[in-house]
Amino acid sequence: MRKIPVALLALTFFSLTVTGQTKSERSVVQVIPVAKVWSGHPVGFDILTTSQFQYVCYYDADRNMVIAQRPLHSTDWKTTKLPSMLGWDSHNYVRMAIDKNGFIHVSGNMHNVPLIYFRSKEPENIDEFEKLSMTGKNEERATYPVFFKDQKGDLYFQYRNGGSGQGITYWNKYDAENKQWTGLFDTPLFDGEEESNAYMTDPKLGPDGYFYIVWMWRLTPTANTNHNLSCVRSKDLMHWENLKGDAVSLPIKWRDNVPVVDPVGPWNGLINMSFRVSWNKQNVPYISYHKFDNNGVSQVFLARFEKDSQTKGNWKIYQVSNWKDFTWQLNLGGSLKNSVGITSVEAVGNNELSVGYTHEKYGSGTWLVDEVTMKIKKQLPATKDAGYPAAMTSISVPTDMTVQRKVDNTGRFIMQWQTLPTNQDKPRQPPFPQPSDLVVYEINQ
Repeated sequence: MRKIPVALLALTFFSLTVTGQTKSERSVVQVIPVAKVWSGHPVGFDILTTSQFQYVCYYDADRNMVIAQRPLHSTDWKTTKLPSMLGWDSHNYVRMAIDKNGFIHVSGNMHNVPLIYFRSKEPENIDEFEKLSMTGKNEERATYPVFFKDQKGDLYFQYRNGGSGQGITYWNKYDAENKQWTGLFDTPLFDGEEESNAYMTDPKLGPDGYFYIVWMWRLTPTANTNHNLSCVRSKDLMHWENLKGDAVSLPIKWRDNVPVVDPVGPWNGLINMSFRVSWNKQNVPYISYHKFDNNGVSQVFLARFEKDSQTKGNWKIYQVSNWKDFTWQLNLGGSLKNSVGITSVEAVGNNELSVGYTHEKYGSGTWLVDEVTMKIKKQLPATKDAGYPAAMTSISVPTDMTVQRKVDNTGRFIMQWQTLPTNQDKPRQPPFPQPSDLVVYEINQ
């Protein structure tokens, strides 16, 4: 382990609200350097804050997986290298969690390889970790680790076993007292029946007390074989239903049409990089996503669940954007650049939603959408890195580099670093870029 002394810096900035009419003052309380990190390709890092400590997990300049810890009253980091080294795959992000008893859990650096999972030997202590299996079953070709918690604070783990186009999704639950993982169900959560696999959002707790999962099925590693945007919800994570209230049995199978939101066929631009679930002021769920229009042009769509007196309700599909050209090239495999990015919807004003976007050709901006007509009422001017402090966005970025960010679980801290763009998980030839500065910003909310 080593300690890194750092200095404090306080800066003030102004940012526009989403309506572009009211200014609210916020400030960067501290700029906290962490380490020099690998910048040769993008891969996700993680940041987690408790009542006493902050943790960051990343790949250092030599591509070693590292976990760092600092007391919240200090800016000195203690670090420990974990026995896992990054290759060239941008799927190999890292995730962390802390259970009810304070033990630290880490998983990552895996794409169709045996499960990589570490647990600290002592609570809130990064000095020593054990490399462990979880259940010991269905862990041979693991990808996409996700830790999450239920309303009681119990810890769960989601992962895919198998490859793109034929993977199976499993959920495990952690017994904090016995320090033991078990499969949550007797079956998988998603089973593509050896013909497809599910690409899903992380489970998200909605304002109505339900956990929501949105997903699409994919036939092959080619991204454009995504199809059938779907959604289920559950209050106890055991019993699932569509939004009409129709039960959905487990495992959720590829041929089950009960959860389908938008029956988009393959080769129609549905992509697992740009879809989110969110809610308006009346707790009505929306799904924002990308697909091609009837002319094969990339567009932003919103699905809204609408109830009426005659039926249990249905998902209604609305095209929001009206770009005249540009088709996102999705007939590729590997990690792709995000040519069209979409945010969640946010309720603003009276019967208005804001939807942010980024576009490879048309730049970025925010739309105000009328909830009655579902048409764009106003196009707000594009603001570079809207919502982030000027102290973060004013930093010089080389033209060939991209900025990476991760917000912590409290929303008070934002981690930032720079990398080259994605290279479809292929090795680059040296010379490689200099290691990037990994920095944590504390935001005064």
